[in-house]
Amino acid sequence: VRFWGFVALMSVRLIVSTLLPPTSPGFGIIIQAATPEEEKWTAMPCFLLASAVAGAWPWIFDKLISLVTQKDFWFTMGAKRFADNYPLTCWTGPAMREAFQRVYGDGGDEHQKERNGKLGASFAVVVGHVVPFMGAQTTIMQRYFLPHPLDTIVSQPFGMTEDLVSMALAEATSNPVLASWSLTVLIVFFNFARGLIFSGRWADVEKHATPDSSAVGAER
Repeated sequence: VRFWGFVALMSVRLIVSTLLPPTSPGFGIIIQAATPEEEKWTAMPCFLLASAVAGAWPWIFDKLISLVTQKDFWFTMGAKRFADNYPLTCWTGPAMREAFQRVYGDGGDEHQKERNGKLGASFAVVVGHVVPFMGAQTTIMQRYFLPHPLDTIVSQPFGMTEDLVSMALAEATSNPVLASWSLTVLIVFFNFARGLIFSGRWADVEKHATPDSSAVGAER
C-alpha cells in the first residue's frame, strides 16, 4: 500500500515539479520521512521504482487521447509546447536540442545518421534527466526524442540524482551509518557510470571493431 502511495506521489511530482522545478528534491524527502524507521533502507529503492512506474504516464495519456483523435503524441507535443513557453522550463528544450546536436553532429553517411540520431536522442534525454530541476518536464515530453514507452520508464530514475542525494542527507539526522552507506553507493555508482558508460569508451571499441570500408574495398 505504501509503495502505491509513493507511485501516486511521484505522479503528482510530474505536475508540481514541472510548474515549480525547485520542488523536485522535496518529494524524495517526503518519501524518506514517510518510511518507518526500521524500513528506512527501502526508501531509495521504492523511490526509484515508484518514479519508474510514474514515468509511464506520458505514454498512457498519449494512447488514451489517440483513442479519440486517432493520432499519437498529442499529449507529448502539448507538453513540449508548454515546456518551451513556460518561463520556468523554457530552457529545457534548447538544452536537450543542444545535447542532441553535439552527438549527432553533421550526421555522417546514411548508416551513421541513424546511429548518431539514436545516440543523440538518448543523450539528450539522459542530460534532461541528470541536470537538476529538469527531470519532471523531461519526462512529460521525452517521447518527442524517444517514443518507446520503455525508454520513458527506464530513464525516469536518471532524473532522481539530486533527490537521492537529498534523501541520503535527510537520513543522516536519524541514521548516520545508513546515510553514509547510501552516499557511498551513490558516489561509486555515479563514478562507475561516468567511467564505463559516458566516457565514450564503448563508442571507441565499436569504432575499432568495425572494419574500414576503404580497406575492405582495397582487399577486394
